[in-house]
Parts: sequence; C-alpha cells; structure tokens
Amino acid sequence: MSDKRFAVASEQSLMRVFTVPEAPDSTLSKIEAEISSNLAGFLNENIAAVEKPLHEIERDFESAQVPEEPMFVSAHAQDIMEKLVAHSVHTAAPSFVGHMTSALPHFVLPLSKLMVGLNQNLVKI
Repeated sequence: MSDKRFAVASEQSLMRVFTVPEAPDSTLSKIEAEISSNLAGFLNENIAAVEKPLHEIERDFESAQVPEEPMFVSAHAQDIMEKLVAHSVHTAAPSFVGHMTSALPHFVLPLSKLMVGLNQNLVKI
C-alpha cells in the first residue's frame, strides 16, 4: 500500500489556494517561506551563473502542456526552483557583466510582493 498523496481539484482546495493563508504554519505560508529562503540563498551567492549546457535546460521546458491531473502548489513551486531558479543568471553577482540588465536594490523585493498582492499592473499603480 502506498502512502503517496495526490492533489485533488475540488472547490474547497481551490478556495484554499485563492484565499489568504490563515496561519503561519499553513501550507501556503510554508511554501512562501521556502521560496523566500531559496531566493535569499540565490541572492547571497557570488556566482553569476552555474555552468550547465543550454540543451539540458531547454529539455525541462520542451513541453508546455497543462498536466492532466492536479498538482500540489508545493510540488509546482519546487519544480520551478529546481528547473528555473537554479539556472537563472544572478545579475547582482560581482562577476556579472550585463549590457542592459543590472542589479535591483533589495527593497524592490517587498515592493514587488505588494504589487502582486494588490493584483495590479504597472500602469494602474
């Protein structure tokens, strides 16, 4: 017998995803903390980019199909961190030389959370 859990697409589970987490120990709060921790680790590295052949990175993004079965938000977030964040260019690294991209001040991170939380686009803010 398997202990593996499966995501369920129900009205109740959708309501949980689209509402504010009710407690600091809620699943969505834990996901947010994990993403923040992962991002902080990325930003504290002085490496501009990890060497990985482009064709290997492209393999992770070959299919743009929506999965047939529902997926936990935590699994999706982990997938993004492993396949996208881990191979992103760190534009604030001291060894990075960019043409049109530069580091953003750290205060932009909480401001971006505010913008996303208000669900507005840049024209409306």
